[in-house]
Amino acid sequence: MKSLKKFLAEIAGLFVEDKLFALAIAIWIAVVAGLAAAHAIAPQQGGIALFLGLAAILVASVLTAVRNL
Repeated sequence: MKSLKKFLAEIAGLFVEDKLFALAIAIWIAVVAGLAAAHAIAPQQGGIALFLGLAAILVASVLTAVRNL
């Protein structure tokens, strides 16, 4: 039971430590999902947009962390 609590605390810590990173991911997923649901983009384009957007968010987060060292 202690290991499960520790595991859940570590998972929660991932989102608490970098709030802007988690928020940016959630917003990007919502935007792409909204566009796909409204049929504004094809499913293939949505997948590509999701991947590229999440990759850009990750790179921006890493660069920000490196600059803050």
